[in-house]
Amino acid sequence: MNGELWLTLVDTADIVGFSMTFCVNIVLLFLLKNRGKNLGTYKHLMAFFSVFSIFYAIIESILRPIMHIENATFFLISRKRFNYSTRLGKINSAFYCACFATSFVVSGVHFVYRFFASCKPHLLRSFNMPYLLLWPLGCSIPVTMWASVSYFLYPDTAYTEEAVTNVLKTHYNWIKKENVSYIAYVYSATFVVMFICGYSTWKTMREHKTASDRTRQLQKQLFKALVLQTLIPTIFMYSPTGVMFIAPFFSIDLNANANFIVFCSFLYPGLDPLILILIIRDFRQTVFMFICLRKKNSVDESRSTTRANMSQVATH
Repeated sequence: MNGELWLTLVDTADIVGFSMTFCVNIVLLFLLKNRGKNLGTYKHLMAFFSVFSIFYAIIESILRPIMHIENATFFLISRKRFNYSTRLGKINSAFYCACFATSFVVSGVHFVYRFFASCKPHLLRSFNMPYLLLWPLGCSIPVTMWASVSYFLYPDTAYTEEAVTNVLKTHYNWIKKENVSYIAYVYSATFVVMFICGYSTWKTMREHKTASDRTRQLQKQLFKALVLQTLIPTIFMYSPTGVMFIAPFFSIDLNANANFIVFCSFLYPGLDPLILILIIRDFRQTVFMFICLRKKNSVDESRSTTRANMSQVATH
């Protein structure tokens, strides 16, 4: 597909993804506050991920990224919504890279928590204060590395300036050359962490039946949610990122088709929390009851209005 069509799809995904991300995560935060007592400290991780997802969606919507792969080079082009310097544009691109990495790292921490809860309960104290503060510090290390690589190891050169000018002229000739940076994403070790912790959690849950039915049901629901939350980023984040990383090495010119990475990235933050709402029974039932109540009130109001109108007609 050509660049114009891809930008139409990307901009549509931006609107849909931002709206879904904001609405779904607000609902999840409300459910965590009112129905998340049984989740313990895990609800704080879920709340952090929801807040981050909203923040990430805002950053993506502001930067409006375009991704392009051509001549063994990966381009990340940010379409400005307002004027700022080239250096700030490069910082923004590095910050976008950091947000991208954070989504992977936080997902890995979720699996570590579930592994501790099911297999090593004595280690759950590491998620209590003051040890809880060490987790953001540990997560910041790979995130900072991703951002630093994108900012310091991919400087603008005469070749890249000429290449970007040619890309814009050939594929996006209605866009002015405003802000360009180059980022090569790599697979994160978080995928290995999620696989190992996920398998160990599943194995332990099968072997131990001593917990109460309610506790085991909640554990199963959370594990199912995590499994699906692994599939979502695998489809919408890991796989596109893998293509993005491999294609330039094999001189595969995806050209404007590389924007499918952006398309998936816009939709991901809204789909991920939706899994939690649908899988966790208390959350699902609360949303279902709210919808039914709203529908009942709407029907009752309609009936009341009809009766009032009929009464006025009969009076006259």
